[in-house]
Amino acid sequence: MRNYLAKWTKSIAPQSAIAVILCAAAGRAALSQASNQPTPQVRTQHSILLDVTATDPNGKPDTTLNPFDFHILDNGAPQKLLAMQKGGLSLAGARPPMEMVIVLDAVNCSFVKMQLERQDVENFLHSRGGKLPIPTRIVILTDTKMDVLPEASQDGNALAKFIEQAPNPVHSLRFEAGYYGEMDRATWSLDHLSKLATLEARQPGRKLVIWISHGWHPLARDYLAMSKEDLERDFRMVETLTDGLLEARITLDSIDPILDLPGENLTYYRTFLKPPKRYEEADTPDLMLQVLATHSGGDVLQESTNIQGEIEQAMRAMDAWYTLAYTPSSPIEPNQFHAVSVNTGKDVVHAPMGYYSQPQ
Repeated sequence: MRNYLAKWTKSIAPQSAIAVILCAAAGRAALSQASNQPTPQVRTQHSILLDVTATDPNGKPDTTLNPFDFHILDNGAPQKLLAMQKGGLSLAGARPPMEMVIVLDAVNCSFVKMQLERQDVENFLHSRGGKLPIPTRIVILTDTKMDVLPEASQDGNALAKFIEQAPNPVHSLRFEAGYYGEMDRATWSLDHLSKLATLEARQPGRKLVIWISHGWHPLARDYLAMSKEDLERDFRMVETLTDGLLEARITLDSIDPILDLPGENLTYYRTFLKPPKRYEEADTPDLMLQVLATHSGGDVLQESTNIQGEIEQAMRAMDAWYTLAYTPSSPIEPNQFHAVSVNTGKDVVHAPMGYYSQPQ
């Protein structure tokens, strides 16, 4: 992980009128100087930002939390909170930057299903008179390219027009191509998820990426004997995506409408929620869309006949959240997975599950 606490503190300099609650003298010094001189490094290794949501027992966002309410564990070790920032639509006045990205995945669904998904997304964009509460970007992934709307917009009608004008995709990676066809589709999808994370890392603030798709096939190693090189490749991809999503401040939600495959096991992905710590533990299902979404602190919404309602539900995560900054106290080793947990003792907290330090 790169040290990007400095970049964050610069984005919330005092003149931005966004309140930041500082939790330590070092954090106060670093932030107060952000507008006048380069922010000093809190640690020579790296610092971590976590965007988390907290809901009370009734499922309502808890907007009353203070720094001392949060308890962070990094590989089981308690961490010192350096800074906390409140964000979300529920805040009055100036808010930290936020963005919603809706991904229409034409690679991993049928032509008919894609038409239904597009229509549902357009209906969502036209709702509220076409006025969206969050700047939103549309991404359309096909077998040949990824179209990304250059600028996020709150004009839902204009975003819907972008979708309407996009040509209907034609599959070149055929479903009937067997194992290798599924592998090609998975590789293509993962590569473009990584590219999307790279693009979003250039934008300030928190991002909610809603990926509308059943996802790519969970190609377990049972399908084909995997070499050491295969395992190392998958492990590197897990590292890249886990850290890339965290650094871009992306919470990834997976919305799977009506399933194409009868008898599909909806809970299969849960078998792979424990992140691999070394390449020997890696398996291709570790890269399932639903697994990556869960690791990012996002939701997995399945078998929906109401995509518009699911987007509305996912967007509620942007009503209120907290950005927490800390520097890991435990020793840093190459390719080491750091399991992260955040709790308040009273709320349900959604947070990224961890990161990999110094991937090599």
